[in-house]
Amino acid sequence: MSKHGVLILAAWAALSLVAGTAVAGDGVSGPGAVADPAGARNLKAVEVSTDTGGNPVVTLSGDGPLAYEPQLVERPTRLVLDLPGVISRLTTRQIPVGKGGVVRVRTAQYRADPEPVSRVVFDLDQTVPYTISREGSNLVVTFGGLATPVAAAAPALADSRPADPPAALAAVERPVPQAAPVEAALAAARVELVPQAALPAEAPSRAVAPESMEVLLHAIPVMAAEAPPAPAPAPTAAPAAPRTAAPTSFETKTIAKDQVQFSGKRLSLQLVDADIKQVFRLFHELSGLNFVLDPSVDGRVTIVLDNTPWDQALDIILKNNGLDKVMEDNVIRIASTQKLAAEAAGRKQLKEAKELEVEPTTITRTLSYAKAKDVERVIRDGGVLSARGRVIVDERTNTLIISDIPKKVEPLDKLISTLDAETPQVMIEARIVETSREFVQDFGVKWGLSAIADASRGTATALNFPHNASMKYGLNLPGGGGASNLAFKFGNVLDSFTLDVALNALETEGRGRILSSPKIATQNNERAEIEQGVRIPVVNTTATEINVEFVSASLKLGVTPQITAEGTIILDVLVENNSPDFVNRVGDVPAIRTQRAQTKILIGDGGTTVIGGIFTINEAASEAGVPWFRKIPVLGWLFKQKNITNENRELLIFITPKILKVS
Repeated sequence: MSKHGVLILAAWAALSLVAGTAVAGDGVSGPGAVADPAGARNLKAVEVSTDTGGNPVVTLSGDGPLAYEPQLVERPTRLVLDLPGVISRLTTRQIPVGKGGVVRVRTAQYRADPEPVSRVVFDLDQTVPYTISREGSNLVVTFGGLATPVAAAAPALADSRPADPPAALAAVERPVPQAAPVEAALAAARVELVPQAALPAEAPSRAVAPESMEVLLHAIPVMAAEAPPAPAPAPTAAPAAPRTAAPTSFETKTIAKDQVQFSGKRLSLQLVDADIKQVFRLFHELSGLNFVLDPSVDGRVTIVLDNTPWDQALDIILKNNGLDKVMEDNVIRIASTQKLAAEAAGRKQLKEAKELEVEPTTITRTLSYAKAKDVERVIRDGGVLSARGRVIVDERTNTLIISDIPKKVEPLDKLISTLDAETPQVMIEARIVETSREFVQDFGVKWGLSAIADASRGTATALNFPHNASMKYGLNLPGGGGASNLAFKFGNVLDSFTLDVALNALETEGRGRILSSPKIATQNNERAEIEQGVRIPVVNTTATEINVEFVSASLKLGVTPQITAEGTIILDVLVENNSPDFVNRVGDVPAIRTQRAQTKILIGDGGTTVIGGIFTINEAASEAGVPWFRKIPVLGWLFKQKNITNENRELLIFITPKILKVS
């Protein structure tokens, strides 16, 4: 054996020694413990049930009383039961639970030699109280209730006893020959599975090799084969109320996880220029798995790791040396990445070659709902065909002719059946409601006066000049467009003074309502349009030609429905209601008044929703009159004209889809 092998064997022996004595103070057997000879040798069944309170109950059945070693694991939280001296005879290694804080129960054969150990792992999503009891040859683990919390130490069993120190210890305790060359080969190699403070006081330290080699091993209370932590002290006060997490406005979810989740026993490892083959033997002892090394595996390992799962440490060592592993049951094969990649490529080529040796089979499928050309494109682009596969389309009968190996025929047939499904139809109805309300009030006044002083009327001025005189005044503030006219004329007996007054007034009130309701049916994910109206010709004249272009002024509905798996409908809809405005023209071409809505919405089958609306209010008031006089209280109405206009317009667009049932 090489010098490095002697050192690694010393590490193994020390690990076995300390692991067997470190937990003796707790009364629970350590990793090296053996079961009572009269106890169970086989784990026959694991059953999951619930008690009257709905708490999960896990029953472990053996062919005799089961000895167990409970351990605590954090991050993630797990309860581990090691069953020393027991061989697992279970065919199912994982049982989902999903209640009471227990996610699942996993079983495995942790170690087969020299003494078998079966392991039962309870994956927990939170800290859960538990109790362990015996019922004949069954071991019953009950979660929930007023039991021992997972965070507390597990009780010891009287029928579990610590094992005797392994026989290899004697060889380790003897002085190692040629210690100086070994020290030169490995300057410092340290494997530490827990801080020294975690060891019981009664567990003495034993020298493994000369102090200069610094090979120290201790028991771990961290992972599955470790001793349980010390019992928690009894509480002296009432437990504090659970802290409520502050509400958050968002939640972060991981869509894909690229990194590997490691769950192996945690260790601290320090190696300097160690033989990689001997390092793999150390991982064999830690994991209980079998390792097979390729003849090309060789090299040295220098590594320092603290509190790291052993499987993560193994991956780091493999990557650092250009190696990789392939695991089959409890055997791990180690080889270079190039060799494993070449083997995988060779297996793939061999598998493909065997598949291509089979004679192809030809089938025909006549499609009912899908187009054969569309399905043929999906089959070719989807990578479903093998290298020998062929697809031919007969458009006349809408038939696919497929030739491929028998292994590919069944997936192709299922794919075609999925694609050739009946397409549901949707009826879409839109309603465009336009309402208007108008109020106009218009007041105006017309008045004037005339006065004549002359001798013929006996109203001379009694002056030489002017002996005769006349005066006229008129005020015209029209209103109401002459729809209402109230006139007065006043004069004296000689008609030498007259006063004419006319009042014009108009009040108009109107209401209107326009309803347009286009309706159309179409298949799922197929666009449909319906249009009604006029097309206005627009003439474009150039030096060489005259072009006539028609512009639509119409009611139009364009929609693409998509039926979801929940039975709702997604609509990509366009609604237009255009009309010509012959009042406003450019030449002989009228302007186009547009009402348009385009959106994408989700509606239930048969439901109605408003997809758009426009509400317009136009309020106006105007006043005209004679300056200064129009502001005179009361009398000011004789010198002004007033107009009031109120106009309200409202446009609403409703949409109603309905899935049509094909009889």
